[in-house]
Amino acid sequence: MLRWVFPRVYEGWIVVGASGMTVLIIAASFFYGFGTIFTEVIDEFGWSVAATSLAFSLRSEVGGLAAPFVGVLIDRIGAQIVIVGGIVIVVAGVLGMSFIQEIWHFYVAMIVIAIGTSAAGGQVGLAAIATWFERRRARAMSFMTVGGGLGGLLVVLIAWMVEQVGWRDALRILAFFMATVGTLIALNIRARPLDHPQPMDGLTYVEQTGINPAPAIRWGIPWRKVLRTRSFIFVSLGLVAISYATTSVVVHQIPYLERDLDVSKALAGATVAVFTVASIVGRLGFGILADRYPKRWMMAWASVPVAAGLPFLIWGDSMAMALIGILLIAPGFGGVIPVRPAMLADYYGTRYFGTINGMAALVTTTGGALGPWLVGRLVDQTGNYDQGWITCGVATLISIPLFILATPPDDLVEEYRGQVHGEIADVRASLLDAH
Repeated sequence: MLRWVFPRVYEGWIVVGASGMTVLIIAASFFYGFGTIFTEVIDEFGWSVAATSLAFSLRSEVGGLAAPFVGVLIDRIGAQIVIVGGIVIVVAGVLGMSFIQEIWHFYVAMIVIAIGTSAAGGQVGLAAIATWFERRRARAMSFMTVGGGLGGLLVVLIAWMVEQVGWRDALRILAFFMATVGTLIALNIRARPLDHPQPMDGLTYVEQTGINPAPAIRWGIPWRKVLRTRSFIFVSLGLVAISYATTSVVVHQIPYLERDLDVSKALAGATVAVFTVASIVGRLGFGILADRYPKRWMMAWASVPVAAGLPFLIWGDSMAMALIGILLIAPGFGGVIPVRPAMLADYYGTRYFGTINGMAALVTTTGGALGPWLVGRLVDQTGNYDQGWITCGVATLISIPLFILATPPDDLVEEYRGQVHGEIADVRASLLDAH
């Protein structure tokens, strides 16, 4: 375990790094990387764009349906057990996909992978990170999500591997890598123990006392109450809308460039790398700003460049126009990723964060599942992506006021934080007396 190798490093940052590496592997292989086999699968089996896109929508929707259950497991048995189990499921699904012969095989494999990635992906890492940070929470989460952005850079390698060995053998190589390297990394991810000796956020506690802070005591609003709050309803609707747009772009970016602009697979794969590098700017930028400014406004501002970039895909007729759109969309896509969980932890606490974040993931993937399928269906009907991108633009514009209206539930925060305030004061007083 890295915490034993680097005892002087705040363990929260080790958890951030391990979570980021796990997300990198999953994002490269199963989020961005699956776009590289899209055209190959259609060419081999003769399936329609809509039917093939439906498998990607199933991946999103099943992953979303599994997310609340994964969240409950995180809160009950811990992040480490959940993430290792998720890796085992992912490996089984990817190996199964490498042997598919019928379209229902494709769908079943996607469902298995979706369940596994839900249990092995960013949801688990974010739940663990939320317990290690408070003042630097959005920043820490943004650093973790950089792994997802860097994963896109490996799409060029995956696309090359698909061309060299075929999509089936490429999937088997990815499965082996996930089973070995992924498991070793995941073993470093855990929630903060209540009696952990290092200070919260890795910051020095009241320097003049010379003592460590009181053990972390987690507050949280029960998830049943959270679901009825005005803030959760508005942020959920906003997430559905923005996910509809951004997931459609991620899934269809390579097919769009190949089909509408006649771009080679290698060049199309390279644009995914450009997308992910630009998304890293959004992840870090919005993540750092979200520790300073209201997170609901950061969510709204993250949607603005997405709305600005989609017209370049709608009316663009060249690679240069498409690239401008991609460079605008990517930072907004990246910005939403770390700010959302940090906002949920701030609004509702960390005691039930796994479950609440899982609920948010479920509503988010509703848009993420609908978008790629509907865009693919419009491509089958019209022969191009124009109408599909228009629906994405409309959805993005709708998300902006929804995020702004998601004001924090101050009364509930005061009530549930107050329940643990006395306990925290008692523990700190006893430590001061002992000192």
